[in-house]
Amino acid sequence: MRRISVFPGEMFGDLQVICEMANKGKRKFQCKCYCGTQVEVRLDHLRSGHTTSCGSCGISHAGKQMTVKQWAEAYGLNESTLRARLKVMSIGEALERSLRS
Repeated sequence: MRRISVFPGEMFGDLQVICEMANKGKRKFQCKCYCGTQVEVRLDHLRSGHTTSCGSCGISHAGKQMTVKQWAEAYGLNESTLRARLKVMSIGEALERSLRS
């Protein structure tokens, strides 16, 4: 099987690849989020879109910036429910939907 090429500077969502990490097993890369946080991410998660940010920079909506967990708590939602909704709609739509329920 051919090795997948990933280059420093390549972008996956809000993550920019810095370098490949030396380890055994799954390939991992050191990435820098647009907020400045550095994270280690598996190659398959980068390529599939499973991981697109550091996870701690949050989501902006209505002039506020909070993490998915904080948004879920503020609107009385289960965090996994909100994450599932965010895959198919914007944060505004997902939160509005929770108010209608």
